[in-house]
Amino acid sequence: TPKFLYTVATFQNPSGESISLEHRKELLEIASEYDFVIVEDDPYGELVFEGEPIPSIKSLDNKGRVIYIGTFSKVLAPGFRLAWVIASEEIINRFSMTKQSSDLCSNMFVQYIAYEYIKGGYLDIQIEHIKKLYKHKRDVMVKALKEYFPEEAKWTVPGGGMFLWVTLPKNVNTRLMFKRAVEKKVAYVVGDAFYPDSSNYNSMRLNFSYSDDDVIREGVKRLAEVIKEEMRTPYDKDEYVGGV
Repeated sequence: TPKFLYTVATFQNPSGESISLEHRKELLEIASEYDFVIVEDDPYGELVFEGEPIPSIKSLDNKGRVIYIGTFSKVLAPGFRLAWVIASEEIINRFSMTKQSSDLCSNMFVQYIAYEYIKGGYLDIQIEHIKKLYKHKRDVMVKALKEYFPEEAKWTVPGGGMFLWVTLPKNVNTRLMFKRAVEKKVAYVVGDAFYPDSSNYNSMRLNFSYSDDDVIREGVKRLAEVIKEEMRTPYDKDEYVGGV
């Protein structure tokens, strides 16, 4: 019997996809039936570009089965290393004990900065700003993908978050292709890194949140050139040993 289920339900890393409201409700029903806890990690939930946000699993929970985790890393400052958790008092106390054994406590000065920032209403302003910025960068990347990538390539168009997921033809191995991409001064995260059995070797994760528009366009263009060159090279997947 499982003890808990861990999920990033909203704009998941690496795909940028979200679990539907219907499936979130089903998860809660399954958790109740089999008596396990759901750990809902929600680092990207505030970064909604369009439409209404899907309610968190925690907001649907009336039995205390969901431990909800949030962070300031994606909306304020990654260097703060500051997060929060919503759970029962018993679980919070256990988390506190574990935290103390790890590093005693998070930086108090950083916590004070975050507190004042939130109290002053600045965090809401910051979130609205980065939502508009990231949506624009996503659109720039998607437009470049449509312009430069081969028609055989497929990708997600996330409604929020920081990532999109690209699937290439089966004769392209993104891990073996990575060195050639780096030589062109462009990089990505290989898809098989997200699978315990190193499968999906023809996929990759792209991040649109950091680079300027021109860099995104040029990076996609260079990556497309590498992919097209790779597609012209026959690939025998039986020769591949992944997971290094």
